[in-house]
Amino acid sequence: MDHLTISNEEVTTLLERSEDHYIDFKSKAIRPASLEKQVSAFANSSGGEFYVGIEEVSPGIFEWSGFSRIEDMNGHVHVLMNAFPASDTFQYDTLFNPNSSGYVLRVTIGKTRYICKTSAGDIYIRGAASVKRLSSPCEIEELKLAKGVTSYETSTTQASLAMVTDSLQITEFVIDALTFSEPEPWLRSQMMIVSERPTVAAVVLFADEPQAVLPKASVMVYRYASTDEIGMRDHLVDGKTWNIEGSAIKQIDSAVKKVTELIETVKSASLEDISYPPETLHEILANAVIHRDYSIQDNIHVRIFDDRVEVESPGRLPGNVTPRNLPGARFSRNTMIERMLHKFSDAPNKNVGEGLMTAFQAMTDMRLAEPEINETENGVLVTIRHSPLDSPATIILRYLDKAEDITNRKARELTNIQSDSKMRRILANMIKQGVLEQVPGTIKGGYKYRKVLNP
Repeated sequence: MDHLTISNEEVTTLLERSEDHYIDFKSKAIRPASLEKQVSAFANSSGGEFYVGIEEVSPGIFEWSGFSRIEDMNGHVHVLMNAFPASDTFQYDTLFNPNSSGYVLRVTIGKTRYICKTSAGDIYIRGAASVKRLSSPCEIEELKLAKGVTSYETSTTQASLAMVTDSLQITEFVIDALTFSEPEPWLRSQMMIVSERPTVAAVVLFADEPQAVLPKASVMVYRYASTDEIGMRDHLVDGKTWNIEGSAIKQIDSAVKKVTELIETVKSASLEDISYPPETLHEILANAVIHRDYSIQDNIHVRIFDDRVEVESPGRLPGNVTPRNLPGARFSRNTMIERMLHKFSDAPNKNVGEGLMTAFQAMTDMRLAEPEINETENGVLVTIRHSPLDSPATIILRYLDKAEDITNRKARELTNIQSDSKMRRILANMIKQGVLEQVPGTIKGGYKYRKVLNP
């Protein structure tokens, strides 16, 4: 356990924070055993941290009131470490400030891949700024599905065998993926027919119309002529919505085409065409279809606004994945669906984790802000904003605040602009504006540019 000394400014910043899904403050008077449910709740949700030794003196107003000695928190630490030993997932440290009263215990909890229980065997989850004990088998099963401990894709359906063994989609697949087998024995060998019933994965992947059995397994697309935070029916272009159905691979392909088509009608405030990297749209839509929670009776919703695209899919992030550790974190809720889609010759998905990395990089390459990923109450919302990053000119001038000069090549490297001629035009425009000048004595092909000191 580390012992940290923090500054007055850091104390002030900490006390100005509000309790929410990721942070909680507790009085030092709390019973040590009561803290176990806080750890369980954070670990079963999105992770977070709580501080013991900070009092809420009035609603939303917090005051540092720590333990007089580090030894005085031993009871709390002993109980917590017995139930949740220190590790990368459960971290304990003390905070001290010379001008504040006593020591504060900070407990940092990561999101676990497993169901985290207290020493009494109780299971908790975290709400906005509270904890809830799960008691019914149904609630616990929902948590297992949400965390990816179990997956609804392995559940059987009421579909007939013919729906997946005699479809056009399975026929295309066995030829395309070189299964060297007839559909039915192959599906049985892959455990997608269980107890003479197709599984959810089999229906999603290989039924021509999965929605006959899974009505909400589709993508709803909306086009709002608005930049408002919430899309209103009055702002729907032509009053239309689109419901994209079919097998998983057909949904991904059709959804990408429809979204791309609708985006081409969007104009910026200056009436210029707005565009998004096709790789970003494809990867995020593919991720939504592959990794959604099929046990939740809701569609994937794609909302196209004048300044952004939102993709909301049912089911919170599984395993140890949180908005904070994306796009790098890797965990698959529907491993069967993901693996089978990867077998298609025109596979819509990359390896686990690579798709989102591609989506983020494509936005950066196009000089747009990275996608935003947030969890809603029952799902994941990805927002792709048409928000340009700093202009190339701003980046160049910032570089020249520290460097004496810059070349065309260096400017392209900094701004992710590949075209030599495009950069020449940017540099020429900056010279015309009087903020740059060519360094005397440099020659064509090796021109250097420097900042005009008093433009």
